[in-house]
Amino acid sequence: MASVQNLLVRISQSQECFHPWDNPRRWQNLHQWEPKSGRGGVLKGINFIRSKLDVGGLLILRDEDDMCPRDLAPKMATKLRDLRLPFPVAYVLLHPEYEVLFLPCLKQMTGTFPDGRPGLVADVTWDGDNWEIRRGIKEWLGKHFPPGRSYKPTVDQAIMTRKIDLDVLRKSDVPCFGSLERGIRVLCEQKGSRGVVYPSDGK
Repeated sequence: MASVQNLLVRISQSQECFHPWDNPRRWQNLHQWEPKSGRGGVLKGINFIRSKLDVGGLLILRDEDDMCPRDLAPKMATKLRDLRLPFPVAYVLLHPEYEVLFLPCLKQMTGTFPDGRPGLVADVTWDGDNWEIRRGIKEWLGKHFPPGRSYKPTVDQAIMTRKIDLDVLRKSDVPCFGSLERGIRVLCEQKGSRGVVYPSDGK
């Protein structure tokens, strides 16, 4: 949660959007509208947020895993649009997982971390044909720490998120990061607007 909070605040500030973000919340099954299990789901999450006062906007963010963002995100956006919510909503999938955002900034994550633990090895280089080529980025990162070290999201993710260089990440053209930035821009520009949803019309 600290990783997401740090990333959203920094992106917002870089876009000169200074609306405060509430603390992120975990929610189950954000890849499903109404799960058969009854646990979580987008609709139940929306109804939970609707019960809160002074909601300026909502970002729904999750790892894409094995689904296709180009298929799932527009379908969810259509359902969200039908609700005519009193605040804007952005539905964004990170493909294939959150750690894809680290890949263009690996050099910034070498050396020693602020807490004294060793970071990635100095010669680390992403070996994929593109940034979003495959799952297992967490495991791949774990193989590029010094001997005796591995990647642990609970202790490494927040530190590595703070080392992301947003300019480097933008220039690297990671598609899901572009979607995240556009979604945040919509929330900032349309704060408090009824019925606004990103992506719009499948885009």
